[in-house]
Amino acid sequence: MNPFDDEMLDTALANLARTGEAAQRMMREGDDVTSRASDRTRMVTVTVGGHGTLKKIVFRGDAYRELPPAELADILVKTIERARQKARDRALAMVQDLLHDVPVVGLDIPRPENADEFMSELFDMFTQNIPEAGGRPAGPGSPDRKGNWT
Repeated sequence: MNPFDDEMLDTALANLARTGEAAQRMMREGDDVTSRASDRTRMVTVTVGGHGTLKKIVFRGDAYRELPPAELADILVKTIERARQKARDRALAMVQDLLHDVPVVGLDIPRPENADEFMSELFDMFTQNIPEAGGRPAGPGSPDRKGNWT
């Protein structure tokens, strides 16, 4: 007896196609995303790309020339980091939207609050059954007759 029928196979293939389309859409949109941040006086505005790469720095006026180098450097570092955080937040929002389009197959997909939490949960989800050096998985349990860890 075949545990999979044609309808299950068709459903699985359709779900796989939907997942691929959603991932491609996210990659296209991620390349086009930019994030901007300015310092509190709006003297410096920084633009970063969707992956957090620095794209542009714009100075308004000449006030920056009067600043001590260490103070200007501090403003730049903080403004760049704020722009990168915005980019990470937008990327996380895009991934969460993607997860709504991806069919769930018996798993609870994490709904994290920030990018670091998302990456940690995703890493845990994909590595939970990887054997340690002794050949056993990192978590509790033992394999059943089919090799699935419980």
